Formats: sequence, C-alpha cells, structure tokens
Amino acid sequence: AEGIPPPPAPKSRHPRMAHLEAQLSRKELLAQQLVFGSIVQISTGHGKFQGTVDCIDLKTACVVLDVGDKKIAFISLHNIEGVRVLKKGTTNIPRGKLAVKVEAVMKRENNALRERKKEAMKIGVGIPPKAQLIFNKLEKIFPQSVRWEGKNIAIFDDMKLSPPYTPDSCLGGSKEQLERVRKMIRNVQMVNR
Repeated sequence: AEGIPPPPAPKSRHPRMAHLEAQLSRKELLAQQLVFGSIVQISTGHGKFQGTVDCIDLKTACVVLDVGDKKIAFISLHNIEGVRVLKKGTTNIPRGKLAVKVEAVMKRENNALRERKKEAMKIGVGIPPKAQLIFNKLEKIFPQSVRWEGKNIAIFDDMKLSPPYTPDSCLGGSKEQLERVRKMIRNVQMVNR
C-alpha cells in the first residue's frame, strides 16, 4: 500500500484540537503498518529507507529500522511520506528482543559508579581554586599517584603539598621528585597571577 491514506475528518471543532487529532490518527495508521518484523520501504523527504521494523514508539513518534550490516535507522513518524509493506511481520515480539540482561546492566552501572567516585575523589573540599589547579596539573603528570588527604595533596606516597600550596610547602620525596613538583607549582602560580 503506497502512501498513507488521509486521516479521518477531525471530530473536534477547535482548530488546535483538530490538528492534534489528525496527528494522532496518522500515528495510529502508521503503527498499524509498521508492525514488528515487517520488511518495509519508507519514503521521506530525505530519501527512501528499506529494512525490518525493529521498534515503533508512538510517544516519541519514531520508528527504528534494521537496515542491515549492523546499521539501524531512526525515522520520525512526522517525516514519513509513504510506507510500502514488502513482507508483513508479526505482532508477537520474540522474548529475546525484550530480554534485558540484568547482570550486564548491573555491571555497567557499577563500573560507571566506580568511575564517578574516582572522579569525585579528584575534587578537593574547602580548598582555594589555585589548590585545585595545582592538583589537576599534578594528576595529569602523575596519574594515579596524586590524591587529596583532607586539605593536603599527597603525591606518590612520600610527598605532601600543604596549604598555602607554595613550592616551599611541598615536602618529602626524593630530591629530583621534590624539585620537579616545586617547578610545576611555580609554573602554575605564574600562569594564574
């Protein structure tokens, strides 16, 4: 069936309501044609798309087509000018399509939370902005070797930078490490004057 038949005459007398009713009717008509598993050809102002209907969502007014080669197309129902059903699908969605692997979702969530906690640990509490700048610079140079310990910045496990976050307030570590960190602190202070 090429094209979409015109929607039935609006029932409302109010012009805005008539427009909304026509849009709803059009969506419902499309939903009847775009059944899961159907192979369809959809014409839009941007060209034609052919594939298998994977999903249709009336709330977002969108249809998802599996167009092959592990590619999908999201098409707004508002942009559809015509639908040609090449092979009718089924209204029964296979259970595998609905199945959500809870373990995989939980693993992704836990990984995301772990990453966010790591990022949060990089933000000092109750410290001046210049201290955060110094921390950020140190963290770029020595990733995973810098952390906040209260208002102090711990570098490696044997060096500390304490308020007022000047080169002289950095103590510990080897002579080379200490000089490198102090030089970096001086550079940050010069840039942010």
